[in-house]
Amino acid sequence: MEERHLSDFLYSSTDELKSYSDSFESRARDRFVAYVKELYELGSSDEYRTMFHSDKIVIGKRNRRLLDYIEVTANYDQANSRVTVPLPPLTMNQMLELSNAIIAKEKQIEKNMFAVKAQTGQQIRKGLENEYIDQIDAAKVSREIDQIVAHYTHNAKMFSIAKREMVMGSFKPKTPEEEEMYPTIGPARDVLLGKTMEPKPLPAEEPDDEPMVE
Repeated sequence: MEERHLSDFLYSSTDELKSYSDSFESRARDRFVAYVKELYELGSSDEYRTMFHSDKIVIGKRNRRLLDYIEVTANYDQANSRVTVPLPPLTMNQMLELSNAIIAKEKQIEKNMFAVKAQTGQQIRKGLENEYIDQIDAAKVSREIDQIVAHYTHNAKMFSIAKREMVMGSFKPKTPEEEEMYPTIGPARDVLLGKTMEPKPLPAEEPDDEPMVE
């Protein structure tokens, strides 16, 4: 998952942003991309692999890797040179835990956005004190930053709803905001399903040897 896969969800403006706003947008964008990547990997085979290699259990007062004590059943597809490892279905408790983790990540990115906004606010105040920026431009920067925060927190919630629906198999809006957003989550769902990822190019075929003509 890279920034280019999220081009439709990134903030853009017809007017050129002020330097403070542009710097804020860059940092907000980085946090949003990282957030979506976390949701994309949450509960995926990549996360399972990371868990098996990094998670440890204590046996006989010694730390052991989880990978050393599990058995994995795999299916080898000889025709496609591919090994498939089927993952067990999630239990209801596991689904609820994942759903809660998604909500926690959504709240965390909102906190991150407002933390970056507060830092930028301090920079603007110093800029006013040192006359690097005037009151009119500072007010414009404030409006631009509010728009950027609203954009990314809105999209963060949209991805949260899409991921929770994917985990639970269904989604029931609990607030008017969720009810309004729910019909529009299709593009976010496609991203989380990997549908926007470019397929790997097939290797070029070797040309057949042409017969030599004497």
